[in-house]
Amino acid sequence: MRNPLAAGGRKGLVRKVLLAAFLISLFSLFLNLGEKEALVTDIVDGDTIVTLTNQGKKETIRYLLIDTPEMHHPRRGEEELARKAKIFNSSLLLNKKIRIELDKEERDKYGRLLAYVWVSTENGEKMVNEALVEKGLALPYFIPPNGKYLGVIMEATKRARGQNLGLWKLARKRIFTPSQIYVELPYLAGSYVTIDIRIDEVKKSGSRWLLSQSGSRCYLVIYDNNKHLLKIKDSLTGKRIKVVGKIIASFLGAEIVISDPAQIIGIAKQQCHFVTSQKIASSSYI
Repeated sequence: MRNPLAAGGRKGLVRKVLLAAFLISLFSLFLNLGEKEALVTDIVDGDTIVTLTNQGKKETIRYLLIDTPEMHHPRRGEEELARKAKIFNSSLLLNKKIRIELDKEERDKYGRLLAYVWVSTENGEKMVNEALVEKGLALPYFIPPNGKYLGVIMEATKRARGQNLGLWKLARKRIFTPSQIYVELPYLAGSYVTIDIRIDEVKKSGSRWLLSQSGSRCYLVIYDNNKHLLKIKDSLTGKRIKVVGKIIASFLGAEIVISDPAQIIGIAKQQCHFVTSQKIASSSYI
Protein backbone atom coordinates (compact mmCIF):
# COMPACT_ATOMS: atom_id res chain seq x y z
CA MET A 1 0.00 0.00 0.00
CA ARG A 2 1.21 3.47 -0.90
CA ASN A 3 2.25 5.57 2.05
CA PRO A 4 0.43 8.96 1.78
CA LEU A 5 2.88 10.55 4.17
CA ALA A 6 5.79 9.49 2.00
CA ALA A 7 4.00 10.83 -1.12
CA GLY A 8 3.40 14.13 0.62
CA GLY A 9 7.05 14.25 1.65
CA ARG A 10 8.19 13.71 -1.93
CA LYS A 11 5.91 16.52 -3.16
CA GLY A 12 7.29 18.82 -0.49
CA LEU A 13 10.83 17.93 -1.51
CA VAL A 14 10.04 18.61 -5.19
CA ARG A 15 8.61 22.03 -4.28
CA LYS A 16 11.72 22.87 -2.27
CA VAL A 17 13.99 21.80 -5.13
CA LEU A 18 12.02 23.89 -7.63
CA LEU A 19 12.07 26.90 -5.30
CA ALA A 20 15.80 26.54 -4.78
CA ALA A 21 16.36 26.33 -8.55
CA PHE A 22 14.21 29.43 -9.04
CA LEU A 23 16.15 31.39 -6.40
CA ILE A 24 19.47 30.29 -7.89
CA SER A 25 18.25 31.45 -11.31
CA LEU A 26 17.28 34.86 -9.90
CA PHE A 27 20.59 35.16 -8.08
CA SER A 28 22.42 34.34 -11.30
CA LEU A 29 20.49 37.06 -13.13
CA PHE A 30 21.30 39.51 -10.33
CA LEU A 31 25.02 38.72 -10.52
CA ASN A 32 25.02 39.33 -14.28
CA LEU A 33 23.32 42.74 -14.17
CA GLY A 34 25.09 45.49 -16.05
CA GLU A 35 25.34 49.13 -15.01
CA LYS A 36 22.06 50.11 -16.74
CA GLU A 37 20.23 46.89 -15.97
CA ALA A 38 17.97 45.72 -13.14
CA LEU A 39 16.00 42.69 -11.99
CA VAL A 40 12.20 43.17 -11.75
CA THR A 41 11.01 41.96 -8.35
CA ASP A 42 7.47 43.36 -8.22
CA ILE A 43 4.78 44.86 -10.49
CA VAL A 44 2.91 47.77 -8.89
CA ASP A 45 0.55 48.42 -11.81
CA GLY A 46 0.60 48.88 -15.58
CA ASP A 47 3.28 51.58 -15.63
CA THR A 48 5.21 51.13 -12.37
CA ILE A 49 7.58 48.38 -11.27
CA VAL A 50 10.00 47.62 -8.42
CA THR A 51 13.51 46.49 -9.29
CA LEU A 52 16.81 45.46 -7.78
CA THR A 53 19.89 47.09 -9.31
CA ASN A 54 23.36 45.61 -9.70
CA GLN A 55 24.33 47.43 -6.49
CA GLY A 56 21.59 45.66 -4.55
CA LYS A 57 19.49 48.82 -4.38
CA LYS A 58 15.69 48.67 -4.48
CA GLU A 59 14.38 51.08 -7.12
CA THR A 60 10.81 51.98 -8.10
CA ILE A 61 10.54 52.81 -11.80
CA ARG A 62 7.72 54.80 -13.44
CA TYR A 63 7.52 54.38 -17.22
CA LEU A 64 8.02 57.50 -19.29
CA LEU A 65 5.55 58.89 -21.85
CA ILE A 66 2.61 56.63 -21.00
CA ASP A 67 -0.26 56.44 -18.53
CA THR A 68 -2.09 53.22 -17.71
CA PRO A 69 -5.33 53.01 -15.68
CA GLU A 70 -4.95 53.36 -11.92
CA MET A 71 -4.99 50.26 -9.72
CA HIS A 72 -5.30 52.08 -6.39
CA HIS A 73 -6.78 55.53 -7.02
CA PRO A 74 -7.74 57.26 -3.72
CA ARG A 75 -11.21 58.21 -5.04
CA ARG A 76 -11.95 55.99 -8.04
CA GLY A 77 -10.35 52.81 -6.77
CA GLU A 78 -9.44 50.37 -9.54
CA GLU A 79 -10.02 51.89 -12.97
CA GLU A 80 -11.13 50.12 -16.09
CA LEU A 81 -8.41 47.96 -17.72
CA ALA A 82 -6.06 48.54 -14.77
CA ARG A 83 -5.84 44.85 -13.92
CA LYS A 84 -5.28 43.84 -17.54
CA ALA A 85 -2.49 46.39 -17.86
CA LYS A 86 -0.83 45.07 -14.69
CA ILE A 87 -1.14 41.43 -15.83
CA PHE A 88 0.35 42.26 -19.24
CA ASN A 89 3.17 44.22 -17.61
CA SER A 90 3.84 41.27 -15.29
CA SER A 91 3.86 38.76 -18.15
CA LEU A 92 6.60 40.77 -19.85
CA LEU A 93 8.81 41.59 -16.89
CA LEU A 94 8.31 39.86 -13.56
CA ASN A 95 11.53 38.16 -12.37
CA LYS A 96 13.28 39.18 -15.58
CA LYS A 97 16.28 41.31 -16.39
CA ILE A 98 15.56 44.68 -17.99
CA ARG A 99 17.57 47.49 -19.51
CA ILE A 100 16.85 50.97 -18.21
CA GLU A 101 17.13 54.09 -20.37
CA LEU A 102 16.75 57.52 -18.80
CA ASP A 103 15.80 60.84 -20.38
CA LYS A 104 16.60 64.41 -19.37
CA GLU A 105 14.75 64.42 -16.04
CA GLU A 106 15.57 61.32 -13.99
CA ARG A 107 13.03 61.36 -11.12
CA ASP A 108 9.49 62.51 -10.41
CA LYS A 109 8.26 64.30 -7.28
CA TYR A 110 7.73 60.95 -5.56
CA GLY A 111 11.37 59.96 -6.02
CA ARG A 112 10.60 57.28 -8.60
CA LEU A 113 13.07 56.71 -11.40
CA LEU A 114 11.60 57.78 -14.77
CA ALA A 115 12.67 55.46 -17.56
CA TYR A 116 12.13 53.68 -20.82
CA VAL A 117 12.23 49.98 -20.00
CA TRP A 118 13.55 47.42 -22.47
CA VAL A 119 13.20 43.64 -22.23
CA SER A 120 14.58 40.84 -24.40
CA THR A 121 11.97 38.83 -26.31
CA GLU A 122 12.14 36.09 -28.93
CA ASN A 123 11.81 38.84 -31.55
CA GLY A 124 14.57 41.01 -30.08
CA GLU A 125 14.60 43.79 -27.53
CA LYS A 126 11.23 45.51 -26.94
CA MET A 127 10.36 48.78 -25.21
CA VAL A 128 7.68 47.97 -22.63
CA ASN A 129 6.33 51.54 -22.67
CA GLU A 130 5.54 51.10 -26.37
CA ALA A 131 4.15 47.57 -25.91
CA LEU A 132 1.50 48.73 -23.42
CA VAL A 133 0.32 51.50 -25.74
CA GLU A 134 0.09 49.29 -28.82
CA LYS A 135 -2.04 46.81 -26.85
CA GLY A 136 -4.53 49.58 -26.07
CA LEU A 137 -3.70 49.44 -22.35
CA ALA A 138 -2.19 52.92 -22.08
CA LEU A 139 -2.35 56.39 -23.62
CA PRO A 140 0.54 58.80 -24.20
CA TYR A 141 1.49 60.96 -21.22
CA PHE A 142 4.05 63.60 -22.15
CA ILE A 143 5.70 65.75 -19.49
CA PRO A 144 8.62 67.84 -20.82
CA PRO A 145 11.55 67.67 -20.97
CA ASN A 146 11.30 63.87 -21.26
CA GLY A 147 10.23 63.22 -24.83
CA LYS A 148 12.93 61.20 -26.57
CA TYR A 149 10.57 58.49 -27.83
CA LEU A 150 7.39 60.56 -28.17
CA GLY A 151 7.21 59.76 -31.89
CA VAL A 152 7.50 56.02 -31.17
CA ILE A 153 4.68 56.18 -28.61
CA MET A 154 2.45 58.19 -30.94
CA GLU A 155 2.92 55.61 -33.69
CA ALA A 156 2.04 52.84 -31.22
CA THR A 157 -1.14 54.77 -30.39
CA LYS A 158 -2.10 54.82 -34.05
CA ARG A 159 -1.55 51.07 -34.31
CA ALA A 160 -3.74 50.35 -31.29
CA ARG A 161 -6.47 52.60 -32.64
CA GLY A 162 -6.25 51.05 -36.12
CA GLN A 163 -6.53 47.51 -34.70
CA ASN A 164 -9.30 48.53 -32.28
CA LEU A 165 -7.52 47.11 -29.23
CA GLY A 166 -8.10 47.58 -25.51
CA LEU A 167 -9.45 50.99 -24.58
CA TRP A 168 -10.20 51.81 -28.23
CA LYS A 169 -12.54 48.85 -28.55
CA LEU A 170 -14.34 49.71 -25.31
CA ALA A 171 -14.70 53.41 -26.09
CA ARG A 172 -16.10 52.99 -29.58
CA LYS A 173 -19.08 51.13 -28.17
CA ARG A 174 -19.87 53.98 -25.77
CA ILE A 175 -20.80 57.26 -27.44
CA PHE A 176 -22.07 60.01 -25.13
CA THR A 177 -22.97 63.68 -25.38
CA PRO A 178 -21.43 66.06 -22.80
CA SER A 179 -24.69 66.28 -20.85
CA GLN A 180 -25.03 62.49 -20.72
CA ILE A 181 -21.50 62.16 -19.37
CA TYR A 182 -22.13 64.77 -16.66
CA VAL A 183 -25.38 63.13 -15.55
CA GLU A 184 -23.75 59.69 -15.40
CA LEU A 185 -20.41 60.94 -14.03
CA PRO A 186 -20.50 58.94 -10.76
CA TYR A 187 -20.75 55.74 -12.81
CA LEU A 188 -18.53 56.68 -15.75
CA ALA A 189 -15.51 58.14 -13.92
CA GLY A 190 -12.43 56.06 -14.70
CA SER A 191 -14.01 54.52 -17.81
CA TYR A 192 -13.03 54.92 -21.47
CA VAL A 193 -15.69 56.45 -23.72
CA THR A 194 -16.23 58.39 -26.92
CA ILE A 195 -17.62 61.88 -26.46
CA ASP A 196 -19.58 63.54 -29.27
CA ILE A 197 -19.13 67.25 -28.61
CA ARG A 198 -19.34 70.59 -30.38
CA ILE A 199 -16.48 72.91 -29.38
CA ASP A 200 -18.06 76.29 -28.66
CA GLU A 201 -15.49 77.64 -26.23
CA VAL A 202 -11.73 77.34 -25.72
CA LYS A 203 -10.29 78.98 -22.63
CA LYS A 204 -7.07 78.94 -20.63
CA SER A 205 -7.10 77.80 -17.00
CA GLY A 206 -3.66 77.81 -15.41
CA SER A 207 -1.47 75.38 -17.36
CA ARG A 208 -4.44 73.86 -19.17
CA TRP A 209 -6.70 74.63 -22.09
CA LEU A 210 -10.37 73.72 -21.62
CA LEU A 211 -12.51 72.96 -24.66
CA SER A 212 -16.25 72.78 -24.05
CA GLN A 213 -19.74 72.90 -25.47
CA SER A 214 -22.02 75.75 -24.38
CA GLY A 215 -24.03 74.96 -21.27
CA SER A 216 -22.17 71.74 -20.44
CA ARG A 217 -19.94 70.84 -17.53
CA CYS A 218 -17.84 68.46 -19.54
CA TYR A 219 -14.39 69.56 -20.76
CA LEU A 220 -11.71 68.33 -23.09
CA VAL A 221 -8.34 69.19 -21.55
CA ILE A 222 -5.06 69.92 -23.32
CA TYR A 223 -2.04 70.73 -21.18
CA ASP A 224 -0.03 73.76 -22.20
CA ASN A 225 3.27 71.83 -22.27
CA ASN A 226 1.92 69.50 -24.98
CA LYS A 227 2.93 71.91 -27.69
CA HIS A 228 2.34 69.33 -30.44
CA LEU A 229 -1.39 69.60 -29.62
CA LEU A 230 -1.80 73.37 -29.42
CA LYS A 231 -2.32 73.88 -33.16
CA ILE A 232 -4.94 71.15 -33.14
CA LYS A 233 -6.71 72.95 -30.28
CA ASP A 234 -6.99 76.13 -32.32
CA SER A 235 -8.47 74.30 -35.30
CA LEU A 236 -11.33 72.68 -33.35
CA THR A 237 -13.28 75.77 -32.33
CA GLY A 238 -16.78 75.73 -33.81
CA LYS A 239 -16.52 72.11 -34.93
CA ARG A 240 -18.27 68.99 -33.76
CA ILE A 241 -15.87 66.17 -32.98
CA LYS A 242 -15.66 62.70 -31.50
CA VAL A 243 -12.90 62.06 -28.97
CA VAL A 244 -11.82 58.87 -27.20
CA GLY A 245 -10.52 59.15 -23.65
CA LYS A 246 -10.86 58.39 -19.95
CA ILE A 247 -13.44 60.29 -17.93
CA ILE A 248 -12.11 62.09 -14.85
CA ALA A 249 -14.33 63.69 -12.21
CA SER A 250 -13.12 67.14 -11.10
CA PHE A 251 -14.48 70.18 -9.31
CA LEU A 252 -15.36 71.59 -12.74
CA GLY A 253 -17.42 68.57 -13.70
CA ALA A 254 -16.24 65.88 -16.12
CA GLU A 255 -12.89 66.02 -17.91
CA ILE A 256 -11.26 64.04 -20.72
CA VAL A 257 -7.56 64.70 -21.33
CA ILE A 258 -6.38 64.79 -24.95
CA SER A 259 -2.76 63.65 -24.97
CA ASP A 260 -2.48 62.44 -28.57
CA PRO A 261 -4.05 63.53 -31.90
CA ALA A 262 -5.21 59.92 -32.47
CA GLN A 263 -7.81 60.38 -29.74
CA ILE A 264 -9.75 62.62 -32.10
CA ILE A 265 -11.51 59.96 -34.16
CA GLY A 266 -13.97 62.15 -36.05
CA ILE A 267 -14.52 65.74 -37.13
CA ALA A 268 -17.87 66.66 -38.70
CA LYS A 269 -17.61 67.67 -42.37
CA GLN A 270 -20.20 70.35 -41.80
CA GLN A 271 -21.54 72.08 -38.75
CA CYS A 272 -24.71 70.78 -37.22
CA HIS A 273 -26.65 71.33 -34.01
CA PHE A 274 -27.98 69.17 -31.23
CA VAL A 275 -31.77 69.00 -31.16
CA THR A 276 -31.63 68.52 -27.37
CA SER A 277 -28.81 67.93 -24.94
CA GLN A 278 -29.64 64.23 -24.88
CA LYS A 279 -30.19 63.64 -28.61
CA ILE A 280 -27.29 63.40 -31.03
CA ALA A 281 -28.18 65.01 -34.34
CA SER A 282 -27.15 63.07 -37.42
CA SER A 283 -24.12 64.28 -39.32
CA SER A 284 -21.29 62.99 -41.45
CA TYR A 285 -17.84 62.46 -39.90
CA ILE A 286 -14.48 62.12 -41.57
